[in-house]
Amino acid sequence: MRWMALQSSPSPSLPERLLWKSVPLWLVLAMALFSLLATVSFGWLAMRSAMSHDERPLARAAVEVASFPTTAKAVFQEVARILSGKPDYARAQAHPPDRLSSGFQPVQSTVEGVGAGLIMRRGPGALARGWRIIVGAFKAGRSVQHVALMLSPDLRIVHHWPLLEDGVEDGEADPTRKLTHGFSVLTDGSVIYAFEAGKSLHKKDWCGHTIWAAAGRYHHSVTVDDTETTVWALRHDHGGEYSESEKIVQLAVEDGKIVKEISIADIIAANPDIDILEVRRDHQEDVRENARGLPGPWLSDPFHLNDVDPLPRNLADAFPQFAPGDLLVSVRNLNLLFVVDPRTLAVKWWRAGATIRQHDPDWMADGRISAYDNRMTRGYSEIVEIDPATLTKTVPVDGRNFDFYSRARGEVEAMPGGGWLIASPGQGRAIELSPDGKVALEFYDVLDEKARAFGVISQAVFLPEGSIDIGAFQCRGF
Repeated sequence: MRWMALQSSPSPSLPERLLWKSVPLWLVLAMALFSLLATVSFGWLAMRSAMSHDERPLARAAVEVASFPTTAKAVFQEVARILSGKPDYARAQAHPPDRLSSGFQPVQSTVEGVGAGLIMRRGPGALARGWRIIVGAFKAGRSVQHVALMLSPDLRIVHHWPLLEDGVEDGEADPTRKLTHGFSVLTDGSVIYAFEAGKSLHKKDWCGHTIWAAAGRYHHSVTVDDTETTVWALRHDHGGEYSESEKIVQLAVEDGKIVKEISIADIIAANPDIDILEVRRDHQEDVRENARGLPGPWLSDPFHLNDVDPLPRNLADAFPQFAPGDLLVSVRNLNLLFVVDPRTLAVKWWRAGATIRQHDPDWMADGRISAYDNRMTRGYSEIVEIDPATLTKTVPVDGRNFDFYSRARGEVEAMPGGGWLIASPGQGRAIELSPDGKVALEFYDVLDEKARAFGVISQAVFLPEGSIDIGAFQCRGF
């Protein structure tokens, strides 16, 4: 049996006779069967590579080819975003494309419609007993919502705080154009938070009702002191020189009133013999006039303050060179950490170059200082510890061990008894490590699984059992 094609003319040319030559039906069926088998085999290879993290060239090529339609869609979406001139802060910049295929499950919620897209996987590490709070931008229909989700010790979502900018003029903007960056929870169940690209600092009670809102471009860091009477935050004011507009601000927890403001210019003036904050000032040589007292212009974003942390009284004995309340400050664009006395503004200690575009330095119980070392452009991030007495740096968390990298942003918290709780905003991910360095928990914030779009997890908080009594907090909803 043969499959014959009609001739196009009574006297076909040689090329036409070759083109329209009869083709055996068995050959057509064989080609169709071969194409089907090739498609199935290719799909199996791509799936197997994704699930097993196969790094062989053929396997990786299969994954890349299979993901091309989704990649192309993401590229077009990103081009449209860039042309609009509006950054999408809520979306993670990068994500591992093959993680969702092995072992992740949706986090169960007792609160309807909250935390959709948060997925979780248990690891081999020992799990600490306590409450966890995951702060980020989660999907809400076709948009996103900024929320802090509280997970019970059995890892179910049992409460949430909607993080809004209500109560300030022109406060509530498109949620994709800002990001929660700076969050603290108090023992009475209230929370204080700020936004990157936001316009205010907020305090809300357990039920989500606004207690106070302080207008201003607060950002990055919200640290409540150990007495819970004041909170330290960062603010960038409009106008003026960078050194005048970048400020460390202390506010009253009760009503949000400002207690103290410290500008970079204040710190520079109080420490004339320590030139650690003017590295990015473009002083001119002026060889003709040999001018005196002629400061040059600041380069763009010369400081980028991103954390301030007062020394708690219960850790003061571990840091004999400092006093309770001294401020540990991170200056991202100078790769600089320093400690300043908020009363005299004397800089007591500094370390530059041990980190690359770091975030979130913290006082440790053993007398060392930890920091989230983003290692911007270096391919992986780290958690480091620095001995302020010897300046020695150690690396307790090497990001190469579990593909940890966030080019920007990031928060880390030392777990009681050892281990770490890490937010990796650039990956839409949070990782909990046990004291032996093994992954105990891993979270991802999925906005759109088909499009491989991940929302930013900006912070993760651990509360040991007994540190907060949620049964004492009652409300009828938000």
